[in-house]
Amino acid sequence: MIFVDNNSVDDSIKFLEEKYQDLLDIKIVKNDNNLGFAEGNNIGINNAKGEFILLLNNDTWVDSDFLEKILFFYENNTFDLVAPYENDYKNENKKIYNVRIDLLGHPIYGHSSTSDKNFYLSGVCLLFRKELYISTRGLDSGFFMYFEENDWFWRLSLLKKTFIYVPGLYVHHAGAGTTGSGVKYNSFLWRNQNCLQMLLKNYKWFNLLWVLPVYILQNLFEILYFLFVLKPRVAFTYIEGWYFNLKNIKTILKKRKWVQENRLVGDWEIIRKMYIGFAKLHHLINFLKI
Repeated sequence: MIFVDNNSVDDSIKFLEEKYQDLLDIKIVKNDNNLGFAEGNNIGINNAKGEFILLLNNDTWVDSDFLEKILFFYENNTFDLVAPYENDYKNENKKIYNVRIDLLGHPIYGHSSTSDKNFYLSGVCLLFRKELYISTRGLDSGFFMYFEENDWFWRLSLLKKTFIYVPGLYVHHAGAGTTGSGVKYNSFLWRNQNCLQMLLKNYKWFNLLWVLPVYILQNLFEILYFLFVLKPRVAFTYIEGWYFNLKNIKTILKKRKWVQENRLVGDWEIIRKMYIGFAKLHHLINFLKI
């Protein structure tokens, strides 16, 4: 087990060493700075020697036979990546759903009895071969937090890789352990930085001609909304997201070049897996109903 500590200040390392170091084979990697979710995982994977990688968030627990079950499913099927379904941390609410994004990159969740319509799998827990991760360039370290798995799975689909949730297998996840729930400045900032990066990297140029204007227009509506509800700092994160992408445009375009040169399918095949509509409008309507 490789435990990557992103310069935490809550005695995580001390707790781990006191409670588990003598019980488990653990390699502790101590980062001098908080490098974010994607780069933290990348550092852990670079330290891994095995053929298989299992990513697992720190706010989770799994059943004692979990590893045997997920590896058995992986080795007896032909999928490139697999993941368990998410369950409530207290084991009270099993969630079976499909996960898609809309044409502007925003995720939308729907309850389903199958998992064959997922645009991506949750980064909370994933199993794959290390060779696959390296060859597809894995999670983009330019995404500090949020949208990193969305971006990677978009790329995986472009490269004709396959993935699925394992039927009947669950990871018990607390959630919102890092940024907290609700309308938070950092969570909106990272989302606004990363969603735009994802669009710039993965769409063909002729689709960006219409996607980007619609994306900016939606951003403007959201800015007005957050100003109206007296959350100016959250409204400003949209402008910060645009600036971040302009400042890093050379790096983003370099990554885009690799994606576009190596892709095996066109945008239409990807769009068929998307939600046709505005995911944020769907969320707002549900929020107002509540």
